[in-house]
Amino acid sequence: MTPNLTEAEMAERRRVGATITELRKKAGWRADQFANHIGISRPYLSNIEAGRKPITKVLLARIADALDVPQIAIARPELFDQAA
Repeated sequence: MTPNLTEAEMAERRRVGATITELRKKAGWRADQFANHIGISRPYLSNIEAGRKPITKVLLARIADALDVPQIAIARPELFDQAA
């Protein structure tokens, strides 16, 4: 478990991870293929999608690029939905 994270921060990680999972599946990527494409291991992707690992700005950019969505669609989907 990651020390010093509030429940709100953990919930945000889980939400971001769930958003990535949803977008990845909609795009037709299997987890192993997607992890390889963005240059991380399958277990690391699994941990990000489950909210157990943080996502860096660089990795967020790679994920968004691979999914052909703006970063805001992952980081703040409620704002992206309103803008669409």
